[in-house]
Amino acid sequence: MTDVLTKAGVLLAIIVLAYALKRIGVFQTADYQILSKLVFRLSLPCAVITAFSEGFQRSGEMYLLALFGLGINIVLWGCCYLACRKRGESSCAFYTQSVAGYNIGAFTLPFIQSFLGSSGVVIACMFDMGNSVMCTGGNYTLTSALMGKTEGNRVKSFLKRFFSSVPIDTYLLLVLLNLCGLSLPLPVLALAERIGDANPFLSMFMIGLMLDFSFEPSHLKKTALVLLLRYGAAMLFSCLFYFLLPYSLEIRQILVVLSFAPISSLTPYFTERLGGETALSSFTASLTFVISIACITALILNMGIGV
Repeated sequence: MTDVLTKAGVLLAIIVLAYALKRIGVFQTADYQILSKLVFRLSLPCAVITAFSEGFQRSGEMYLLALFGLGINIVLWGCCYLACRKRGESSCAFYTQSVAGYNIGAFTLPFIQSFLGSSGVVIACMFDMGNSVMCTGGNYTLTSALMGKTEGNRVKSFLKRFFSSVPIDTYLLLVLLNLCGLSLPLPVLALAERIGDANPFLSMFMIGLMLDFSFEPSHLKKTALVLLLRYGAAMLFSCLFYFLLPYSLEIRQILVVLSFAPISSLTPYFTERLGGETALSSFTASLTFVISIACITALILNMGIGV
């Protein structure tokens, strides 16, 4: 128990440190953009490469995890759209983009990397392959189409955004190599391991820089509703995953943890493009980071992960 609390406390301390340094002016909010490039284009892909080289086992259930990641996003998005389509474009944009979509790579993956190692990271990555379809533009494309917004070729724009994501390209490349019975050269794996070891620190520091707790009193009601929907759905999906799936205990435990992941870091961007309130979206996303830290730590302790 002490070891779990120590590891979780260190990750939390990194977030708090980054946020505090931003508040006193050592770092600026704009520095988040630089660090995000380092995480998403280097440290996260390297951590994924290391995990796949050590812990990937080819099986049907592993590939089905991607369908789970896509499926629960579609369910959440569909239910949310049906419930809020008559609330006005701004509200519809906020709710559809905030309720569906999980921040796996930059937030939940460092937790799993710290507690479960390579095999856990691979499971999370396979789930994230499906989740990323919605997070990188699927939610936005569907909502935009149903709201009747006129733009260029939505499918082309979505595919360009999806395949320009370095982590997603890394997932796909590694799965393809595995299917072909190939692997990356040992020097490449050695370098990736060293860079990937820095991923938990860089990811948590990046999150600390992006946190924004400024809000208007009018934001609280909408934020509370999103939190209720997201974490209510998390409890439902986690019970279904843990008690009904005929998978190994490790996979079921990780799916439970992933169910409590916070809002995707791309949500404020897509909310703004749909005509929603960016400040409201950023505030809500920041709150989910705090809540998810508490939830995931409690789950890890309760399920005995990494003990």
